[in-house]
Amino acid sequence: MKRSVYLFWLISNLTILCVPIVITMLVLFQSQHLLSTEVIRSNRALLNQVRQSLDNQFKDIKQMGMQLSLDPKVVKYVGQADSSDLQTRLDTLALIPSLSSYSSSNGNISEMYVYLKKQHYGVTTSTMNEEQLLFQLHHANTGITQQQWRERVEQPYFGSFLSLSPGSLVYLQSLPLQVGGNPLGDDPPATLVVLLNEERLKNEISNIQIAQAGTVVILDKENRQILFTGDPNIAAHLDMGRFQSAEGSFNQKLDKEAMTVSYVASVETQWKYVSIVPAKVYSAKVSELRNWIYAALLLCLFVGGPLSVWMTRRHYMPIRRMVDSVSPKVRSNLEGIGDEFSLLQSVMTENEALQDLANQTIQKQQNALKGHFLARLLKGRVESGSALIQALASFDLHFAANRFAVLLIHIGDYSALFKDNDPRDAESKLQYVYFIVTNITEELLKRKHAVFSTEVDGMMAFLVNIYSEDEVRTKQDMIEIAQEAQKVIQGNFYIQVTIGISGIHSSLNGIPHGFDEALEALEYKFVIGPSEIIPFDRIKRPKNELYYPLDMERQLINHIRTGQYEEAMDTVGELIATNVSDGTLSLQLGKLLMFELIGTILKAIEHLDQGTNELAAEKQELIKLLTQCESFTEMEDEIYHFLKIVCDYVDAKKKSHNTNLKDQVLLYIKENISDINLSLNLVALHFDVNGPYLSRFFKEQTGETFIDYVNKTRVQLGKELLQETEETITDITLKVGFSNSNTFIRVFKRYEGITPGQYRKGDQP
Repeated sequence: MKRSVYLFWLISNLTILCVPIVITMLVLFQSQHLLSTEVIRSNRALLNQVRQSLDNQFKDIKQMGMQLSLDPKVVKYVGQADSSDLQTRLDTLALIPSLSSYSSSNGNISEMYVYLKKQHYGVTTSTMNEEQLLFQLHHANTGITQQQWRERVEQPYFGSFLSLSPGSLVYLQSLPLQVGGNPLGDDPPATLVVLLNEERLKNEISNIQIAQAGTVVILDKENRQILFTGDPNIAAHLDMGRFQSAEGSFNQKLDKEAMTVSYVASVETQWKYVSIVPAKVYSAKVSELRNWIYAALLLCLFVGGPLSVWMTRRHYMPIRRMVDSVSPKVRSNLEGIGDEFSLLQSVMTENEALQDLANQTIQKQQNALKGHFLARLLKGRVESGSALIQALASFDLHFAANRFAVLLIHIGDYSALFKDNDPRDAESKLQYVYFIVTNITEELLKRKHAVFSTEVDGMMAFLVNIYSEDEVRTKQDMIEIAQEAQKVIQGNFYIQVTIGISGIHSSLNGIPHGFDEALEALEYKFVIGPSEIIPFDRIKRPKNELYYPLDMERQLINHIRTGQYEEAMDTVGELIATNVSDGTLSLQLGKLLMFELIGTILKAIEHLDQGTNELAAEKQELIKLLTQCESFTEMEDEIYHFLKIVCDYVDAKKKSHNTNLKDQVLLYIKENISDINLSLNLVALHFDVNGPYLSRFFKEQTGETFIDYVNKTRVQLGKELLQETEETITDITLKVGFSNSNTFIRVFKRYEGITPGQYRKGDQP
């Protein structure tokens, strides 16, 4: 036997050791996920700060542009058609201070100018320059061509922030604000260009510290870059199709490096503020935690593993000692046992089974001794006095009252209780029946009295300790209880029971008298019949005279000899009814009546057998069955059955005689058919019967008259001779028993419809 318990415990301890390891790994993965989520949430919060700060500044710039577009000086200036006259120059000089004051009012503005499209020059915060010089001063180093710049500034704008090129963020506003009643008109004459200080805006982002760990990109509503901090290549490879909602986050690989992208959208400008942070920024923090966790796991394995082995061995040693202490017989069969626990359990189970068996044996012995004592008490075979008191105490028999009655139950047929394929033997079935009868009867008796049961001579005996003082009422209660018990036992369990009830007796010495009364009452089931309840009071004064007159005996014998079953059965029934009609027939007279009837029947049979002894087997079977009968009714049924057999035998003999006479007559006719003198009187004389009787008998047996049968037989013989021989009709007439051919022809034609000659030729009638 392997030490499977030891291995099981070792594996269990190591498994338990792995539980904190698995939990720690789950905590590690969850921490990494939480840290990533926290970084994303923090970046999104910082982005909201950036959005709010820049939105406020861009909103100020946009408001400044609106104010400037509505300034009367600006409106007047951009509305002049000729820019070369003196007044226009004076207005230009007056516009420059206004532009300068607007520019200086916002620190995010590095320069601003008004570009006149038709005149191709612009007015800045300090001077007026031609288009080419204006471009050279402000846009030559931004990577955009002059043509591209002109195309941008000549388009109509209603306050838009654009990135003309990387590093060149501007605000464009067409001037004037309204032309011809339509916003911006068809072709606004001028455009306000505000150059924003990108470095200052980037510093605003840096002050919020969102770009220290990654890149911040600002996209317009068409997802074009307006402003960015950090690596421009990273921002250029963003998946623009994933910016669908107002805010969100997603992971993307940029230049083979995992990035976490978070974004929020501005309500004011419809721009998107995007934060791009490398995953390694926050995974580095998780790496340190992971290293500590791995170190702790290794420590658990190197320390906890040997400790688990040591603790498992220590805990296993008591089990080992218990296994070694079992008996040699058990240890010799270790190969068939799975583990140590199974071995110990088998030993404990075996011991418990032995203990239970011993307890059951003791209990059975105690019950058997108690039942045996009760049986001896009922039969009056126990000592009296103090010895009886001690015996009652030893069997835990306590009588609360000093009044007793005995109830005996005889069990009859119970075959209907069991199925045909029931595997139990006869003894087991009987014990099961005893169990049912005992439990039901005890349960009903215990409702009003104390009861003690046992088996006596194949009967169930119940010693009833009666509490009530009303003897009449108690006797009636006993009968009612017996009726209810019989109803339940026979109705629900199909067990036939007959119940005998004794009278009520005082003191322990009256118990045997009660048993004798119940037994005597139960014996009367032979007269009264089975499945009855028989109180002893019912049989106290039985009838002691038998009615069996000689003339009725002779009448019964005559009926049997003549085979008259109905009349014989009526005679037997009359004799039985007369004897039991006016009182209970005593047991002895009941048996005597049955034997008298059997003797009468046997007398009648002696005359019928006439020395052949044909009913010997039936007589032996009758005697065997009668000795096995348990009741008057059963014997009566057997007598009726035997009467039927005897009467049938008489009828059969009559029929046999008639059949023999018929066969002999027919054979005689066949053998003498050619005799011309064959007649009914000749046959009757031959068989020593009179003619009229033979005529009537022949008609009853064959359905034809004697002369018709003879004529038909002769015609049939004539037909055979006509077909098989060449003899003349005259010769055939003599052979078939007719005196002349005319008679033969006449009779032949009467039965066949044609003459013998026509029949020989084959003519049909």
